[in-house]
Amino acid sequence: MPSPVRWRRTGASLDFGLLLLRAGSLLLVPQGLHAAADMPRFTARVDETLLGSQAPDFFAWVLMLAAVGLPVLLLLGLFTRPSAFLLTALLAAVWTLGVFLAEGYRPLAEDGSLTGATVLLLVALVLPLTFTGAGRWSVDSLRTGGRP
Repeated sequence: MPSPVRWRRTGASLDFGLLLLRAGSLLLVPQGLHAAADMPRFTARVDETLLGSQAPDFFAWVLMLAAVGLPVLLLLGLFTRPSAFLLTALLAAVWTLGVFLAEGYRPLAEDGSLTGATVLLLVALVLPLTFTGAGRWSVDSLRTGGRP
């Protein structure tokens, strides 16, 4: 009987779990597509932020392309670690600039929920992929001959 550690390392359940984790990042795609559909309005929203006001057109396009492209790369398992790192950094910056540095920041909203919880949950969803990679069910696995 194989040891539990060996089973986890070679078991399909780990690869399936990593696939589900990668698929969870697709929650960002509708937001990116919505931003692309009305780019002038999205650029105006980016212009209201601390960093975005420096070059709103540039940052709006970067955010929109990242919100669509990086989750698709993660789903495919292509360049998983760099994509996960960039998406985590982007989401952390969005939370920091949009929530944490906002005037009158409070960790809890009036209803008791965590302020900016959606962005923080997406960070928690994507960050582990930076360390684990995509697993065997990915383009990265085909590209690297099964190496993580």
